Amino acid sequence: MLNTTEAANNKSAALPLPWPFSRSFAISLASVAIFFLIWQIAPALGWVNGRFTSQPSQVLVAGWTELGTATFWNAARISFTEFALGFALSLAVALPLAALMVTSKIARYMIDPPLMALYIAPSLILLPILILWLGIGMASKVAVVFLGAFFPIAVNTMAGMRQVDPKLLTMARAFGASRSRLFYSILIPSALPSLLTGIRLGIGRGVLGVIVGELYAAQAGIGYQLSTYGNSMRIDLLLVYALVVSTFGYVLTEFVRLLEVQVGKWGAK
Repeated sequence: MLNTTEAANNKSAALPLPWPFSRSFAISLASVAIFFLIWQIAPALGWVNGRFTSQPSQVLVAGWTELGTATFWNAARISFTEFALGFALSLAVALPLAALMVTSKIARYMIDPPLMALYIAPSLILLPILILWLGIGMASKVAVVFLGAFFPIAVNTMAGMRQVDPKLLTMARAFGASRSRLFYSILIPSALPSLLTGIRLGIGRGVLGVIVGELYAAQAGIGYQLSTYGNSMRIDLLLVYALVVSTFGYVLTEFVRLLEVQVGKWGAK
């Protein structure tokens, strides 16, 4: 009886705890808490200059005030609009172009070399040219987001489409399937995991593009606010906007990552 009780206790001890109390969550929470504690006390102890680092308490107060202003929401609206337009445009161009390059050797030979050359080159180096062409308004930021998100989406989608069974495409063509039918019924569903990976990578480059574009030349937006508060040494508000950008990018990428997990489960069934 004693052995049975001990075995039961050992078994219960070996079972993982619920998520909020799991070891990994506790370690992550503790590390974040230690970081904020050190950040809070370091300026008070003279370890760092508080003028250049601020403190979590000051950032929290500044964020609470700033998030209730029309200035913040106007900047957020402009930056989100630029990101959404550029990202939607990148999807609208990348998916058909990837399908065309996979299904047509002539198109692949013509488009692949310049596409790979532009993919390797950082899209932000084209920012000054885009601003000269399109001005400092919304159009240049949309173009930067488009270039940043387009290449990861296109390259990953092509990689996924190239893994489609050629016999499946041959059979579909034999039954008279059009290019659009092949695109929607075979290529996109087969390339969906790779497409989601490209979207997740494209989100990061798109967010970076819109912020850097606004930092470089803009009259409004989150990047413009970052530049303004950086020049005026308002480190607390600078960190508020930096955290907003990080949170936005993190939420979007986590959402796409969850979609990837669901797609993986559907494929396993």
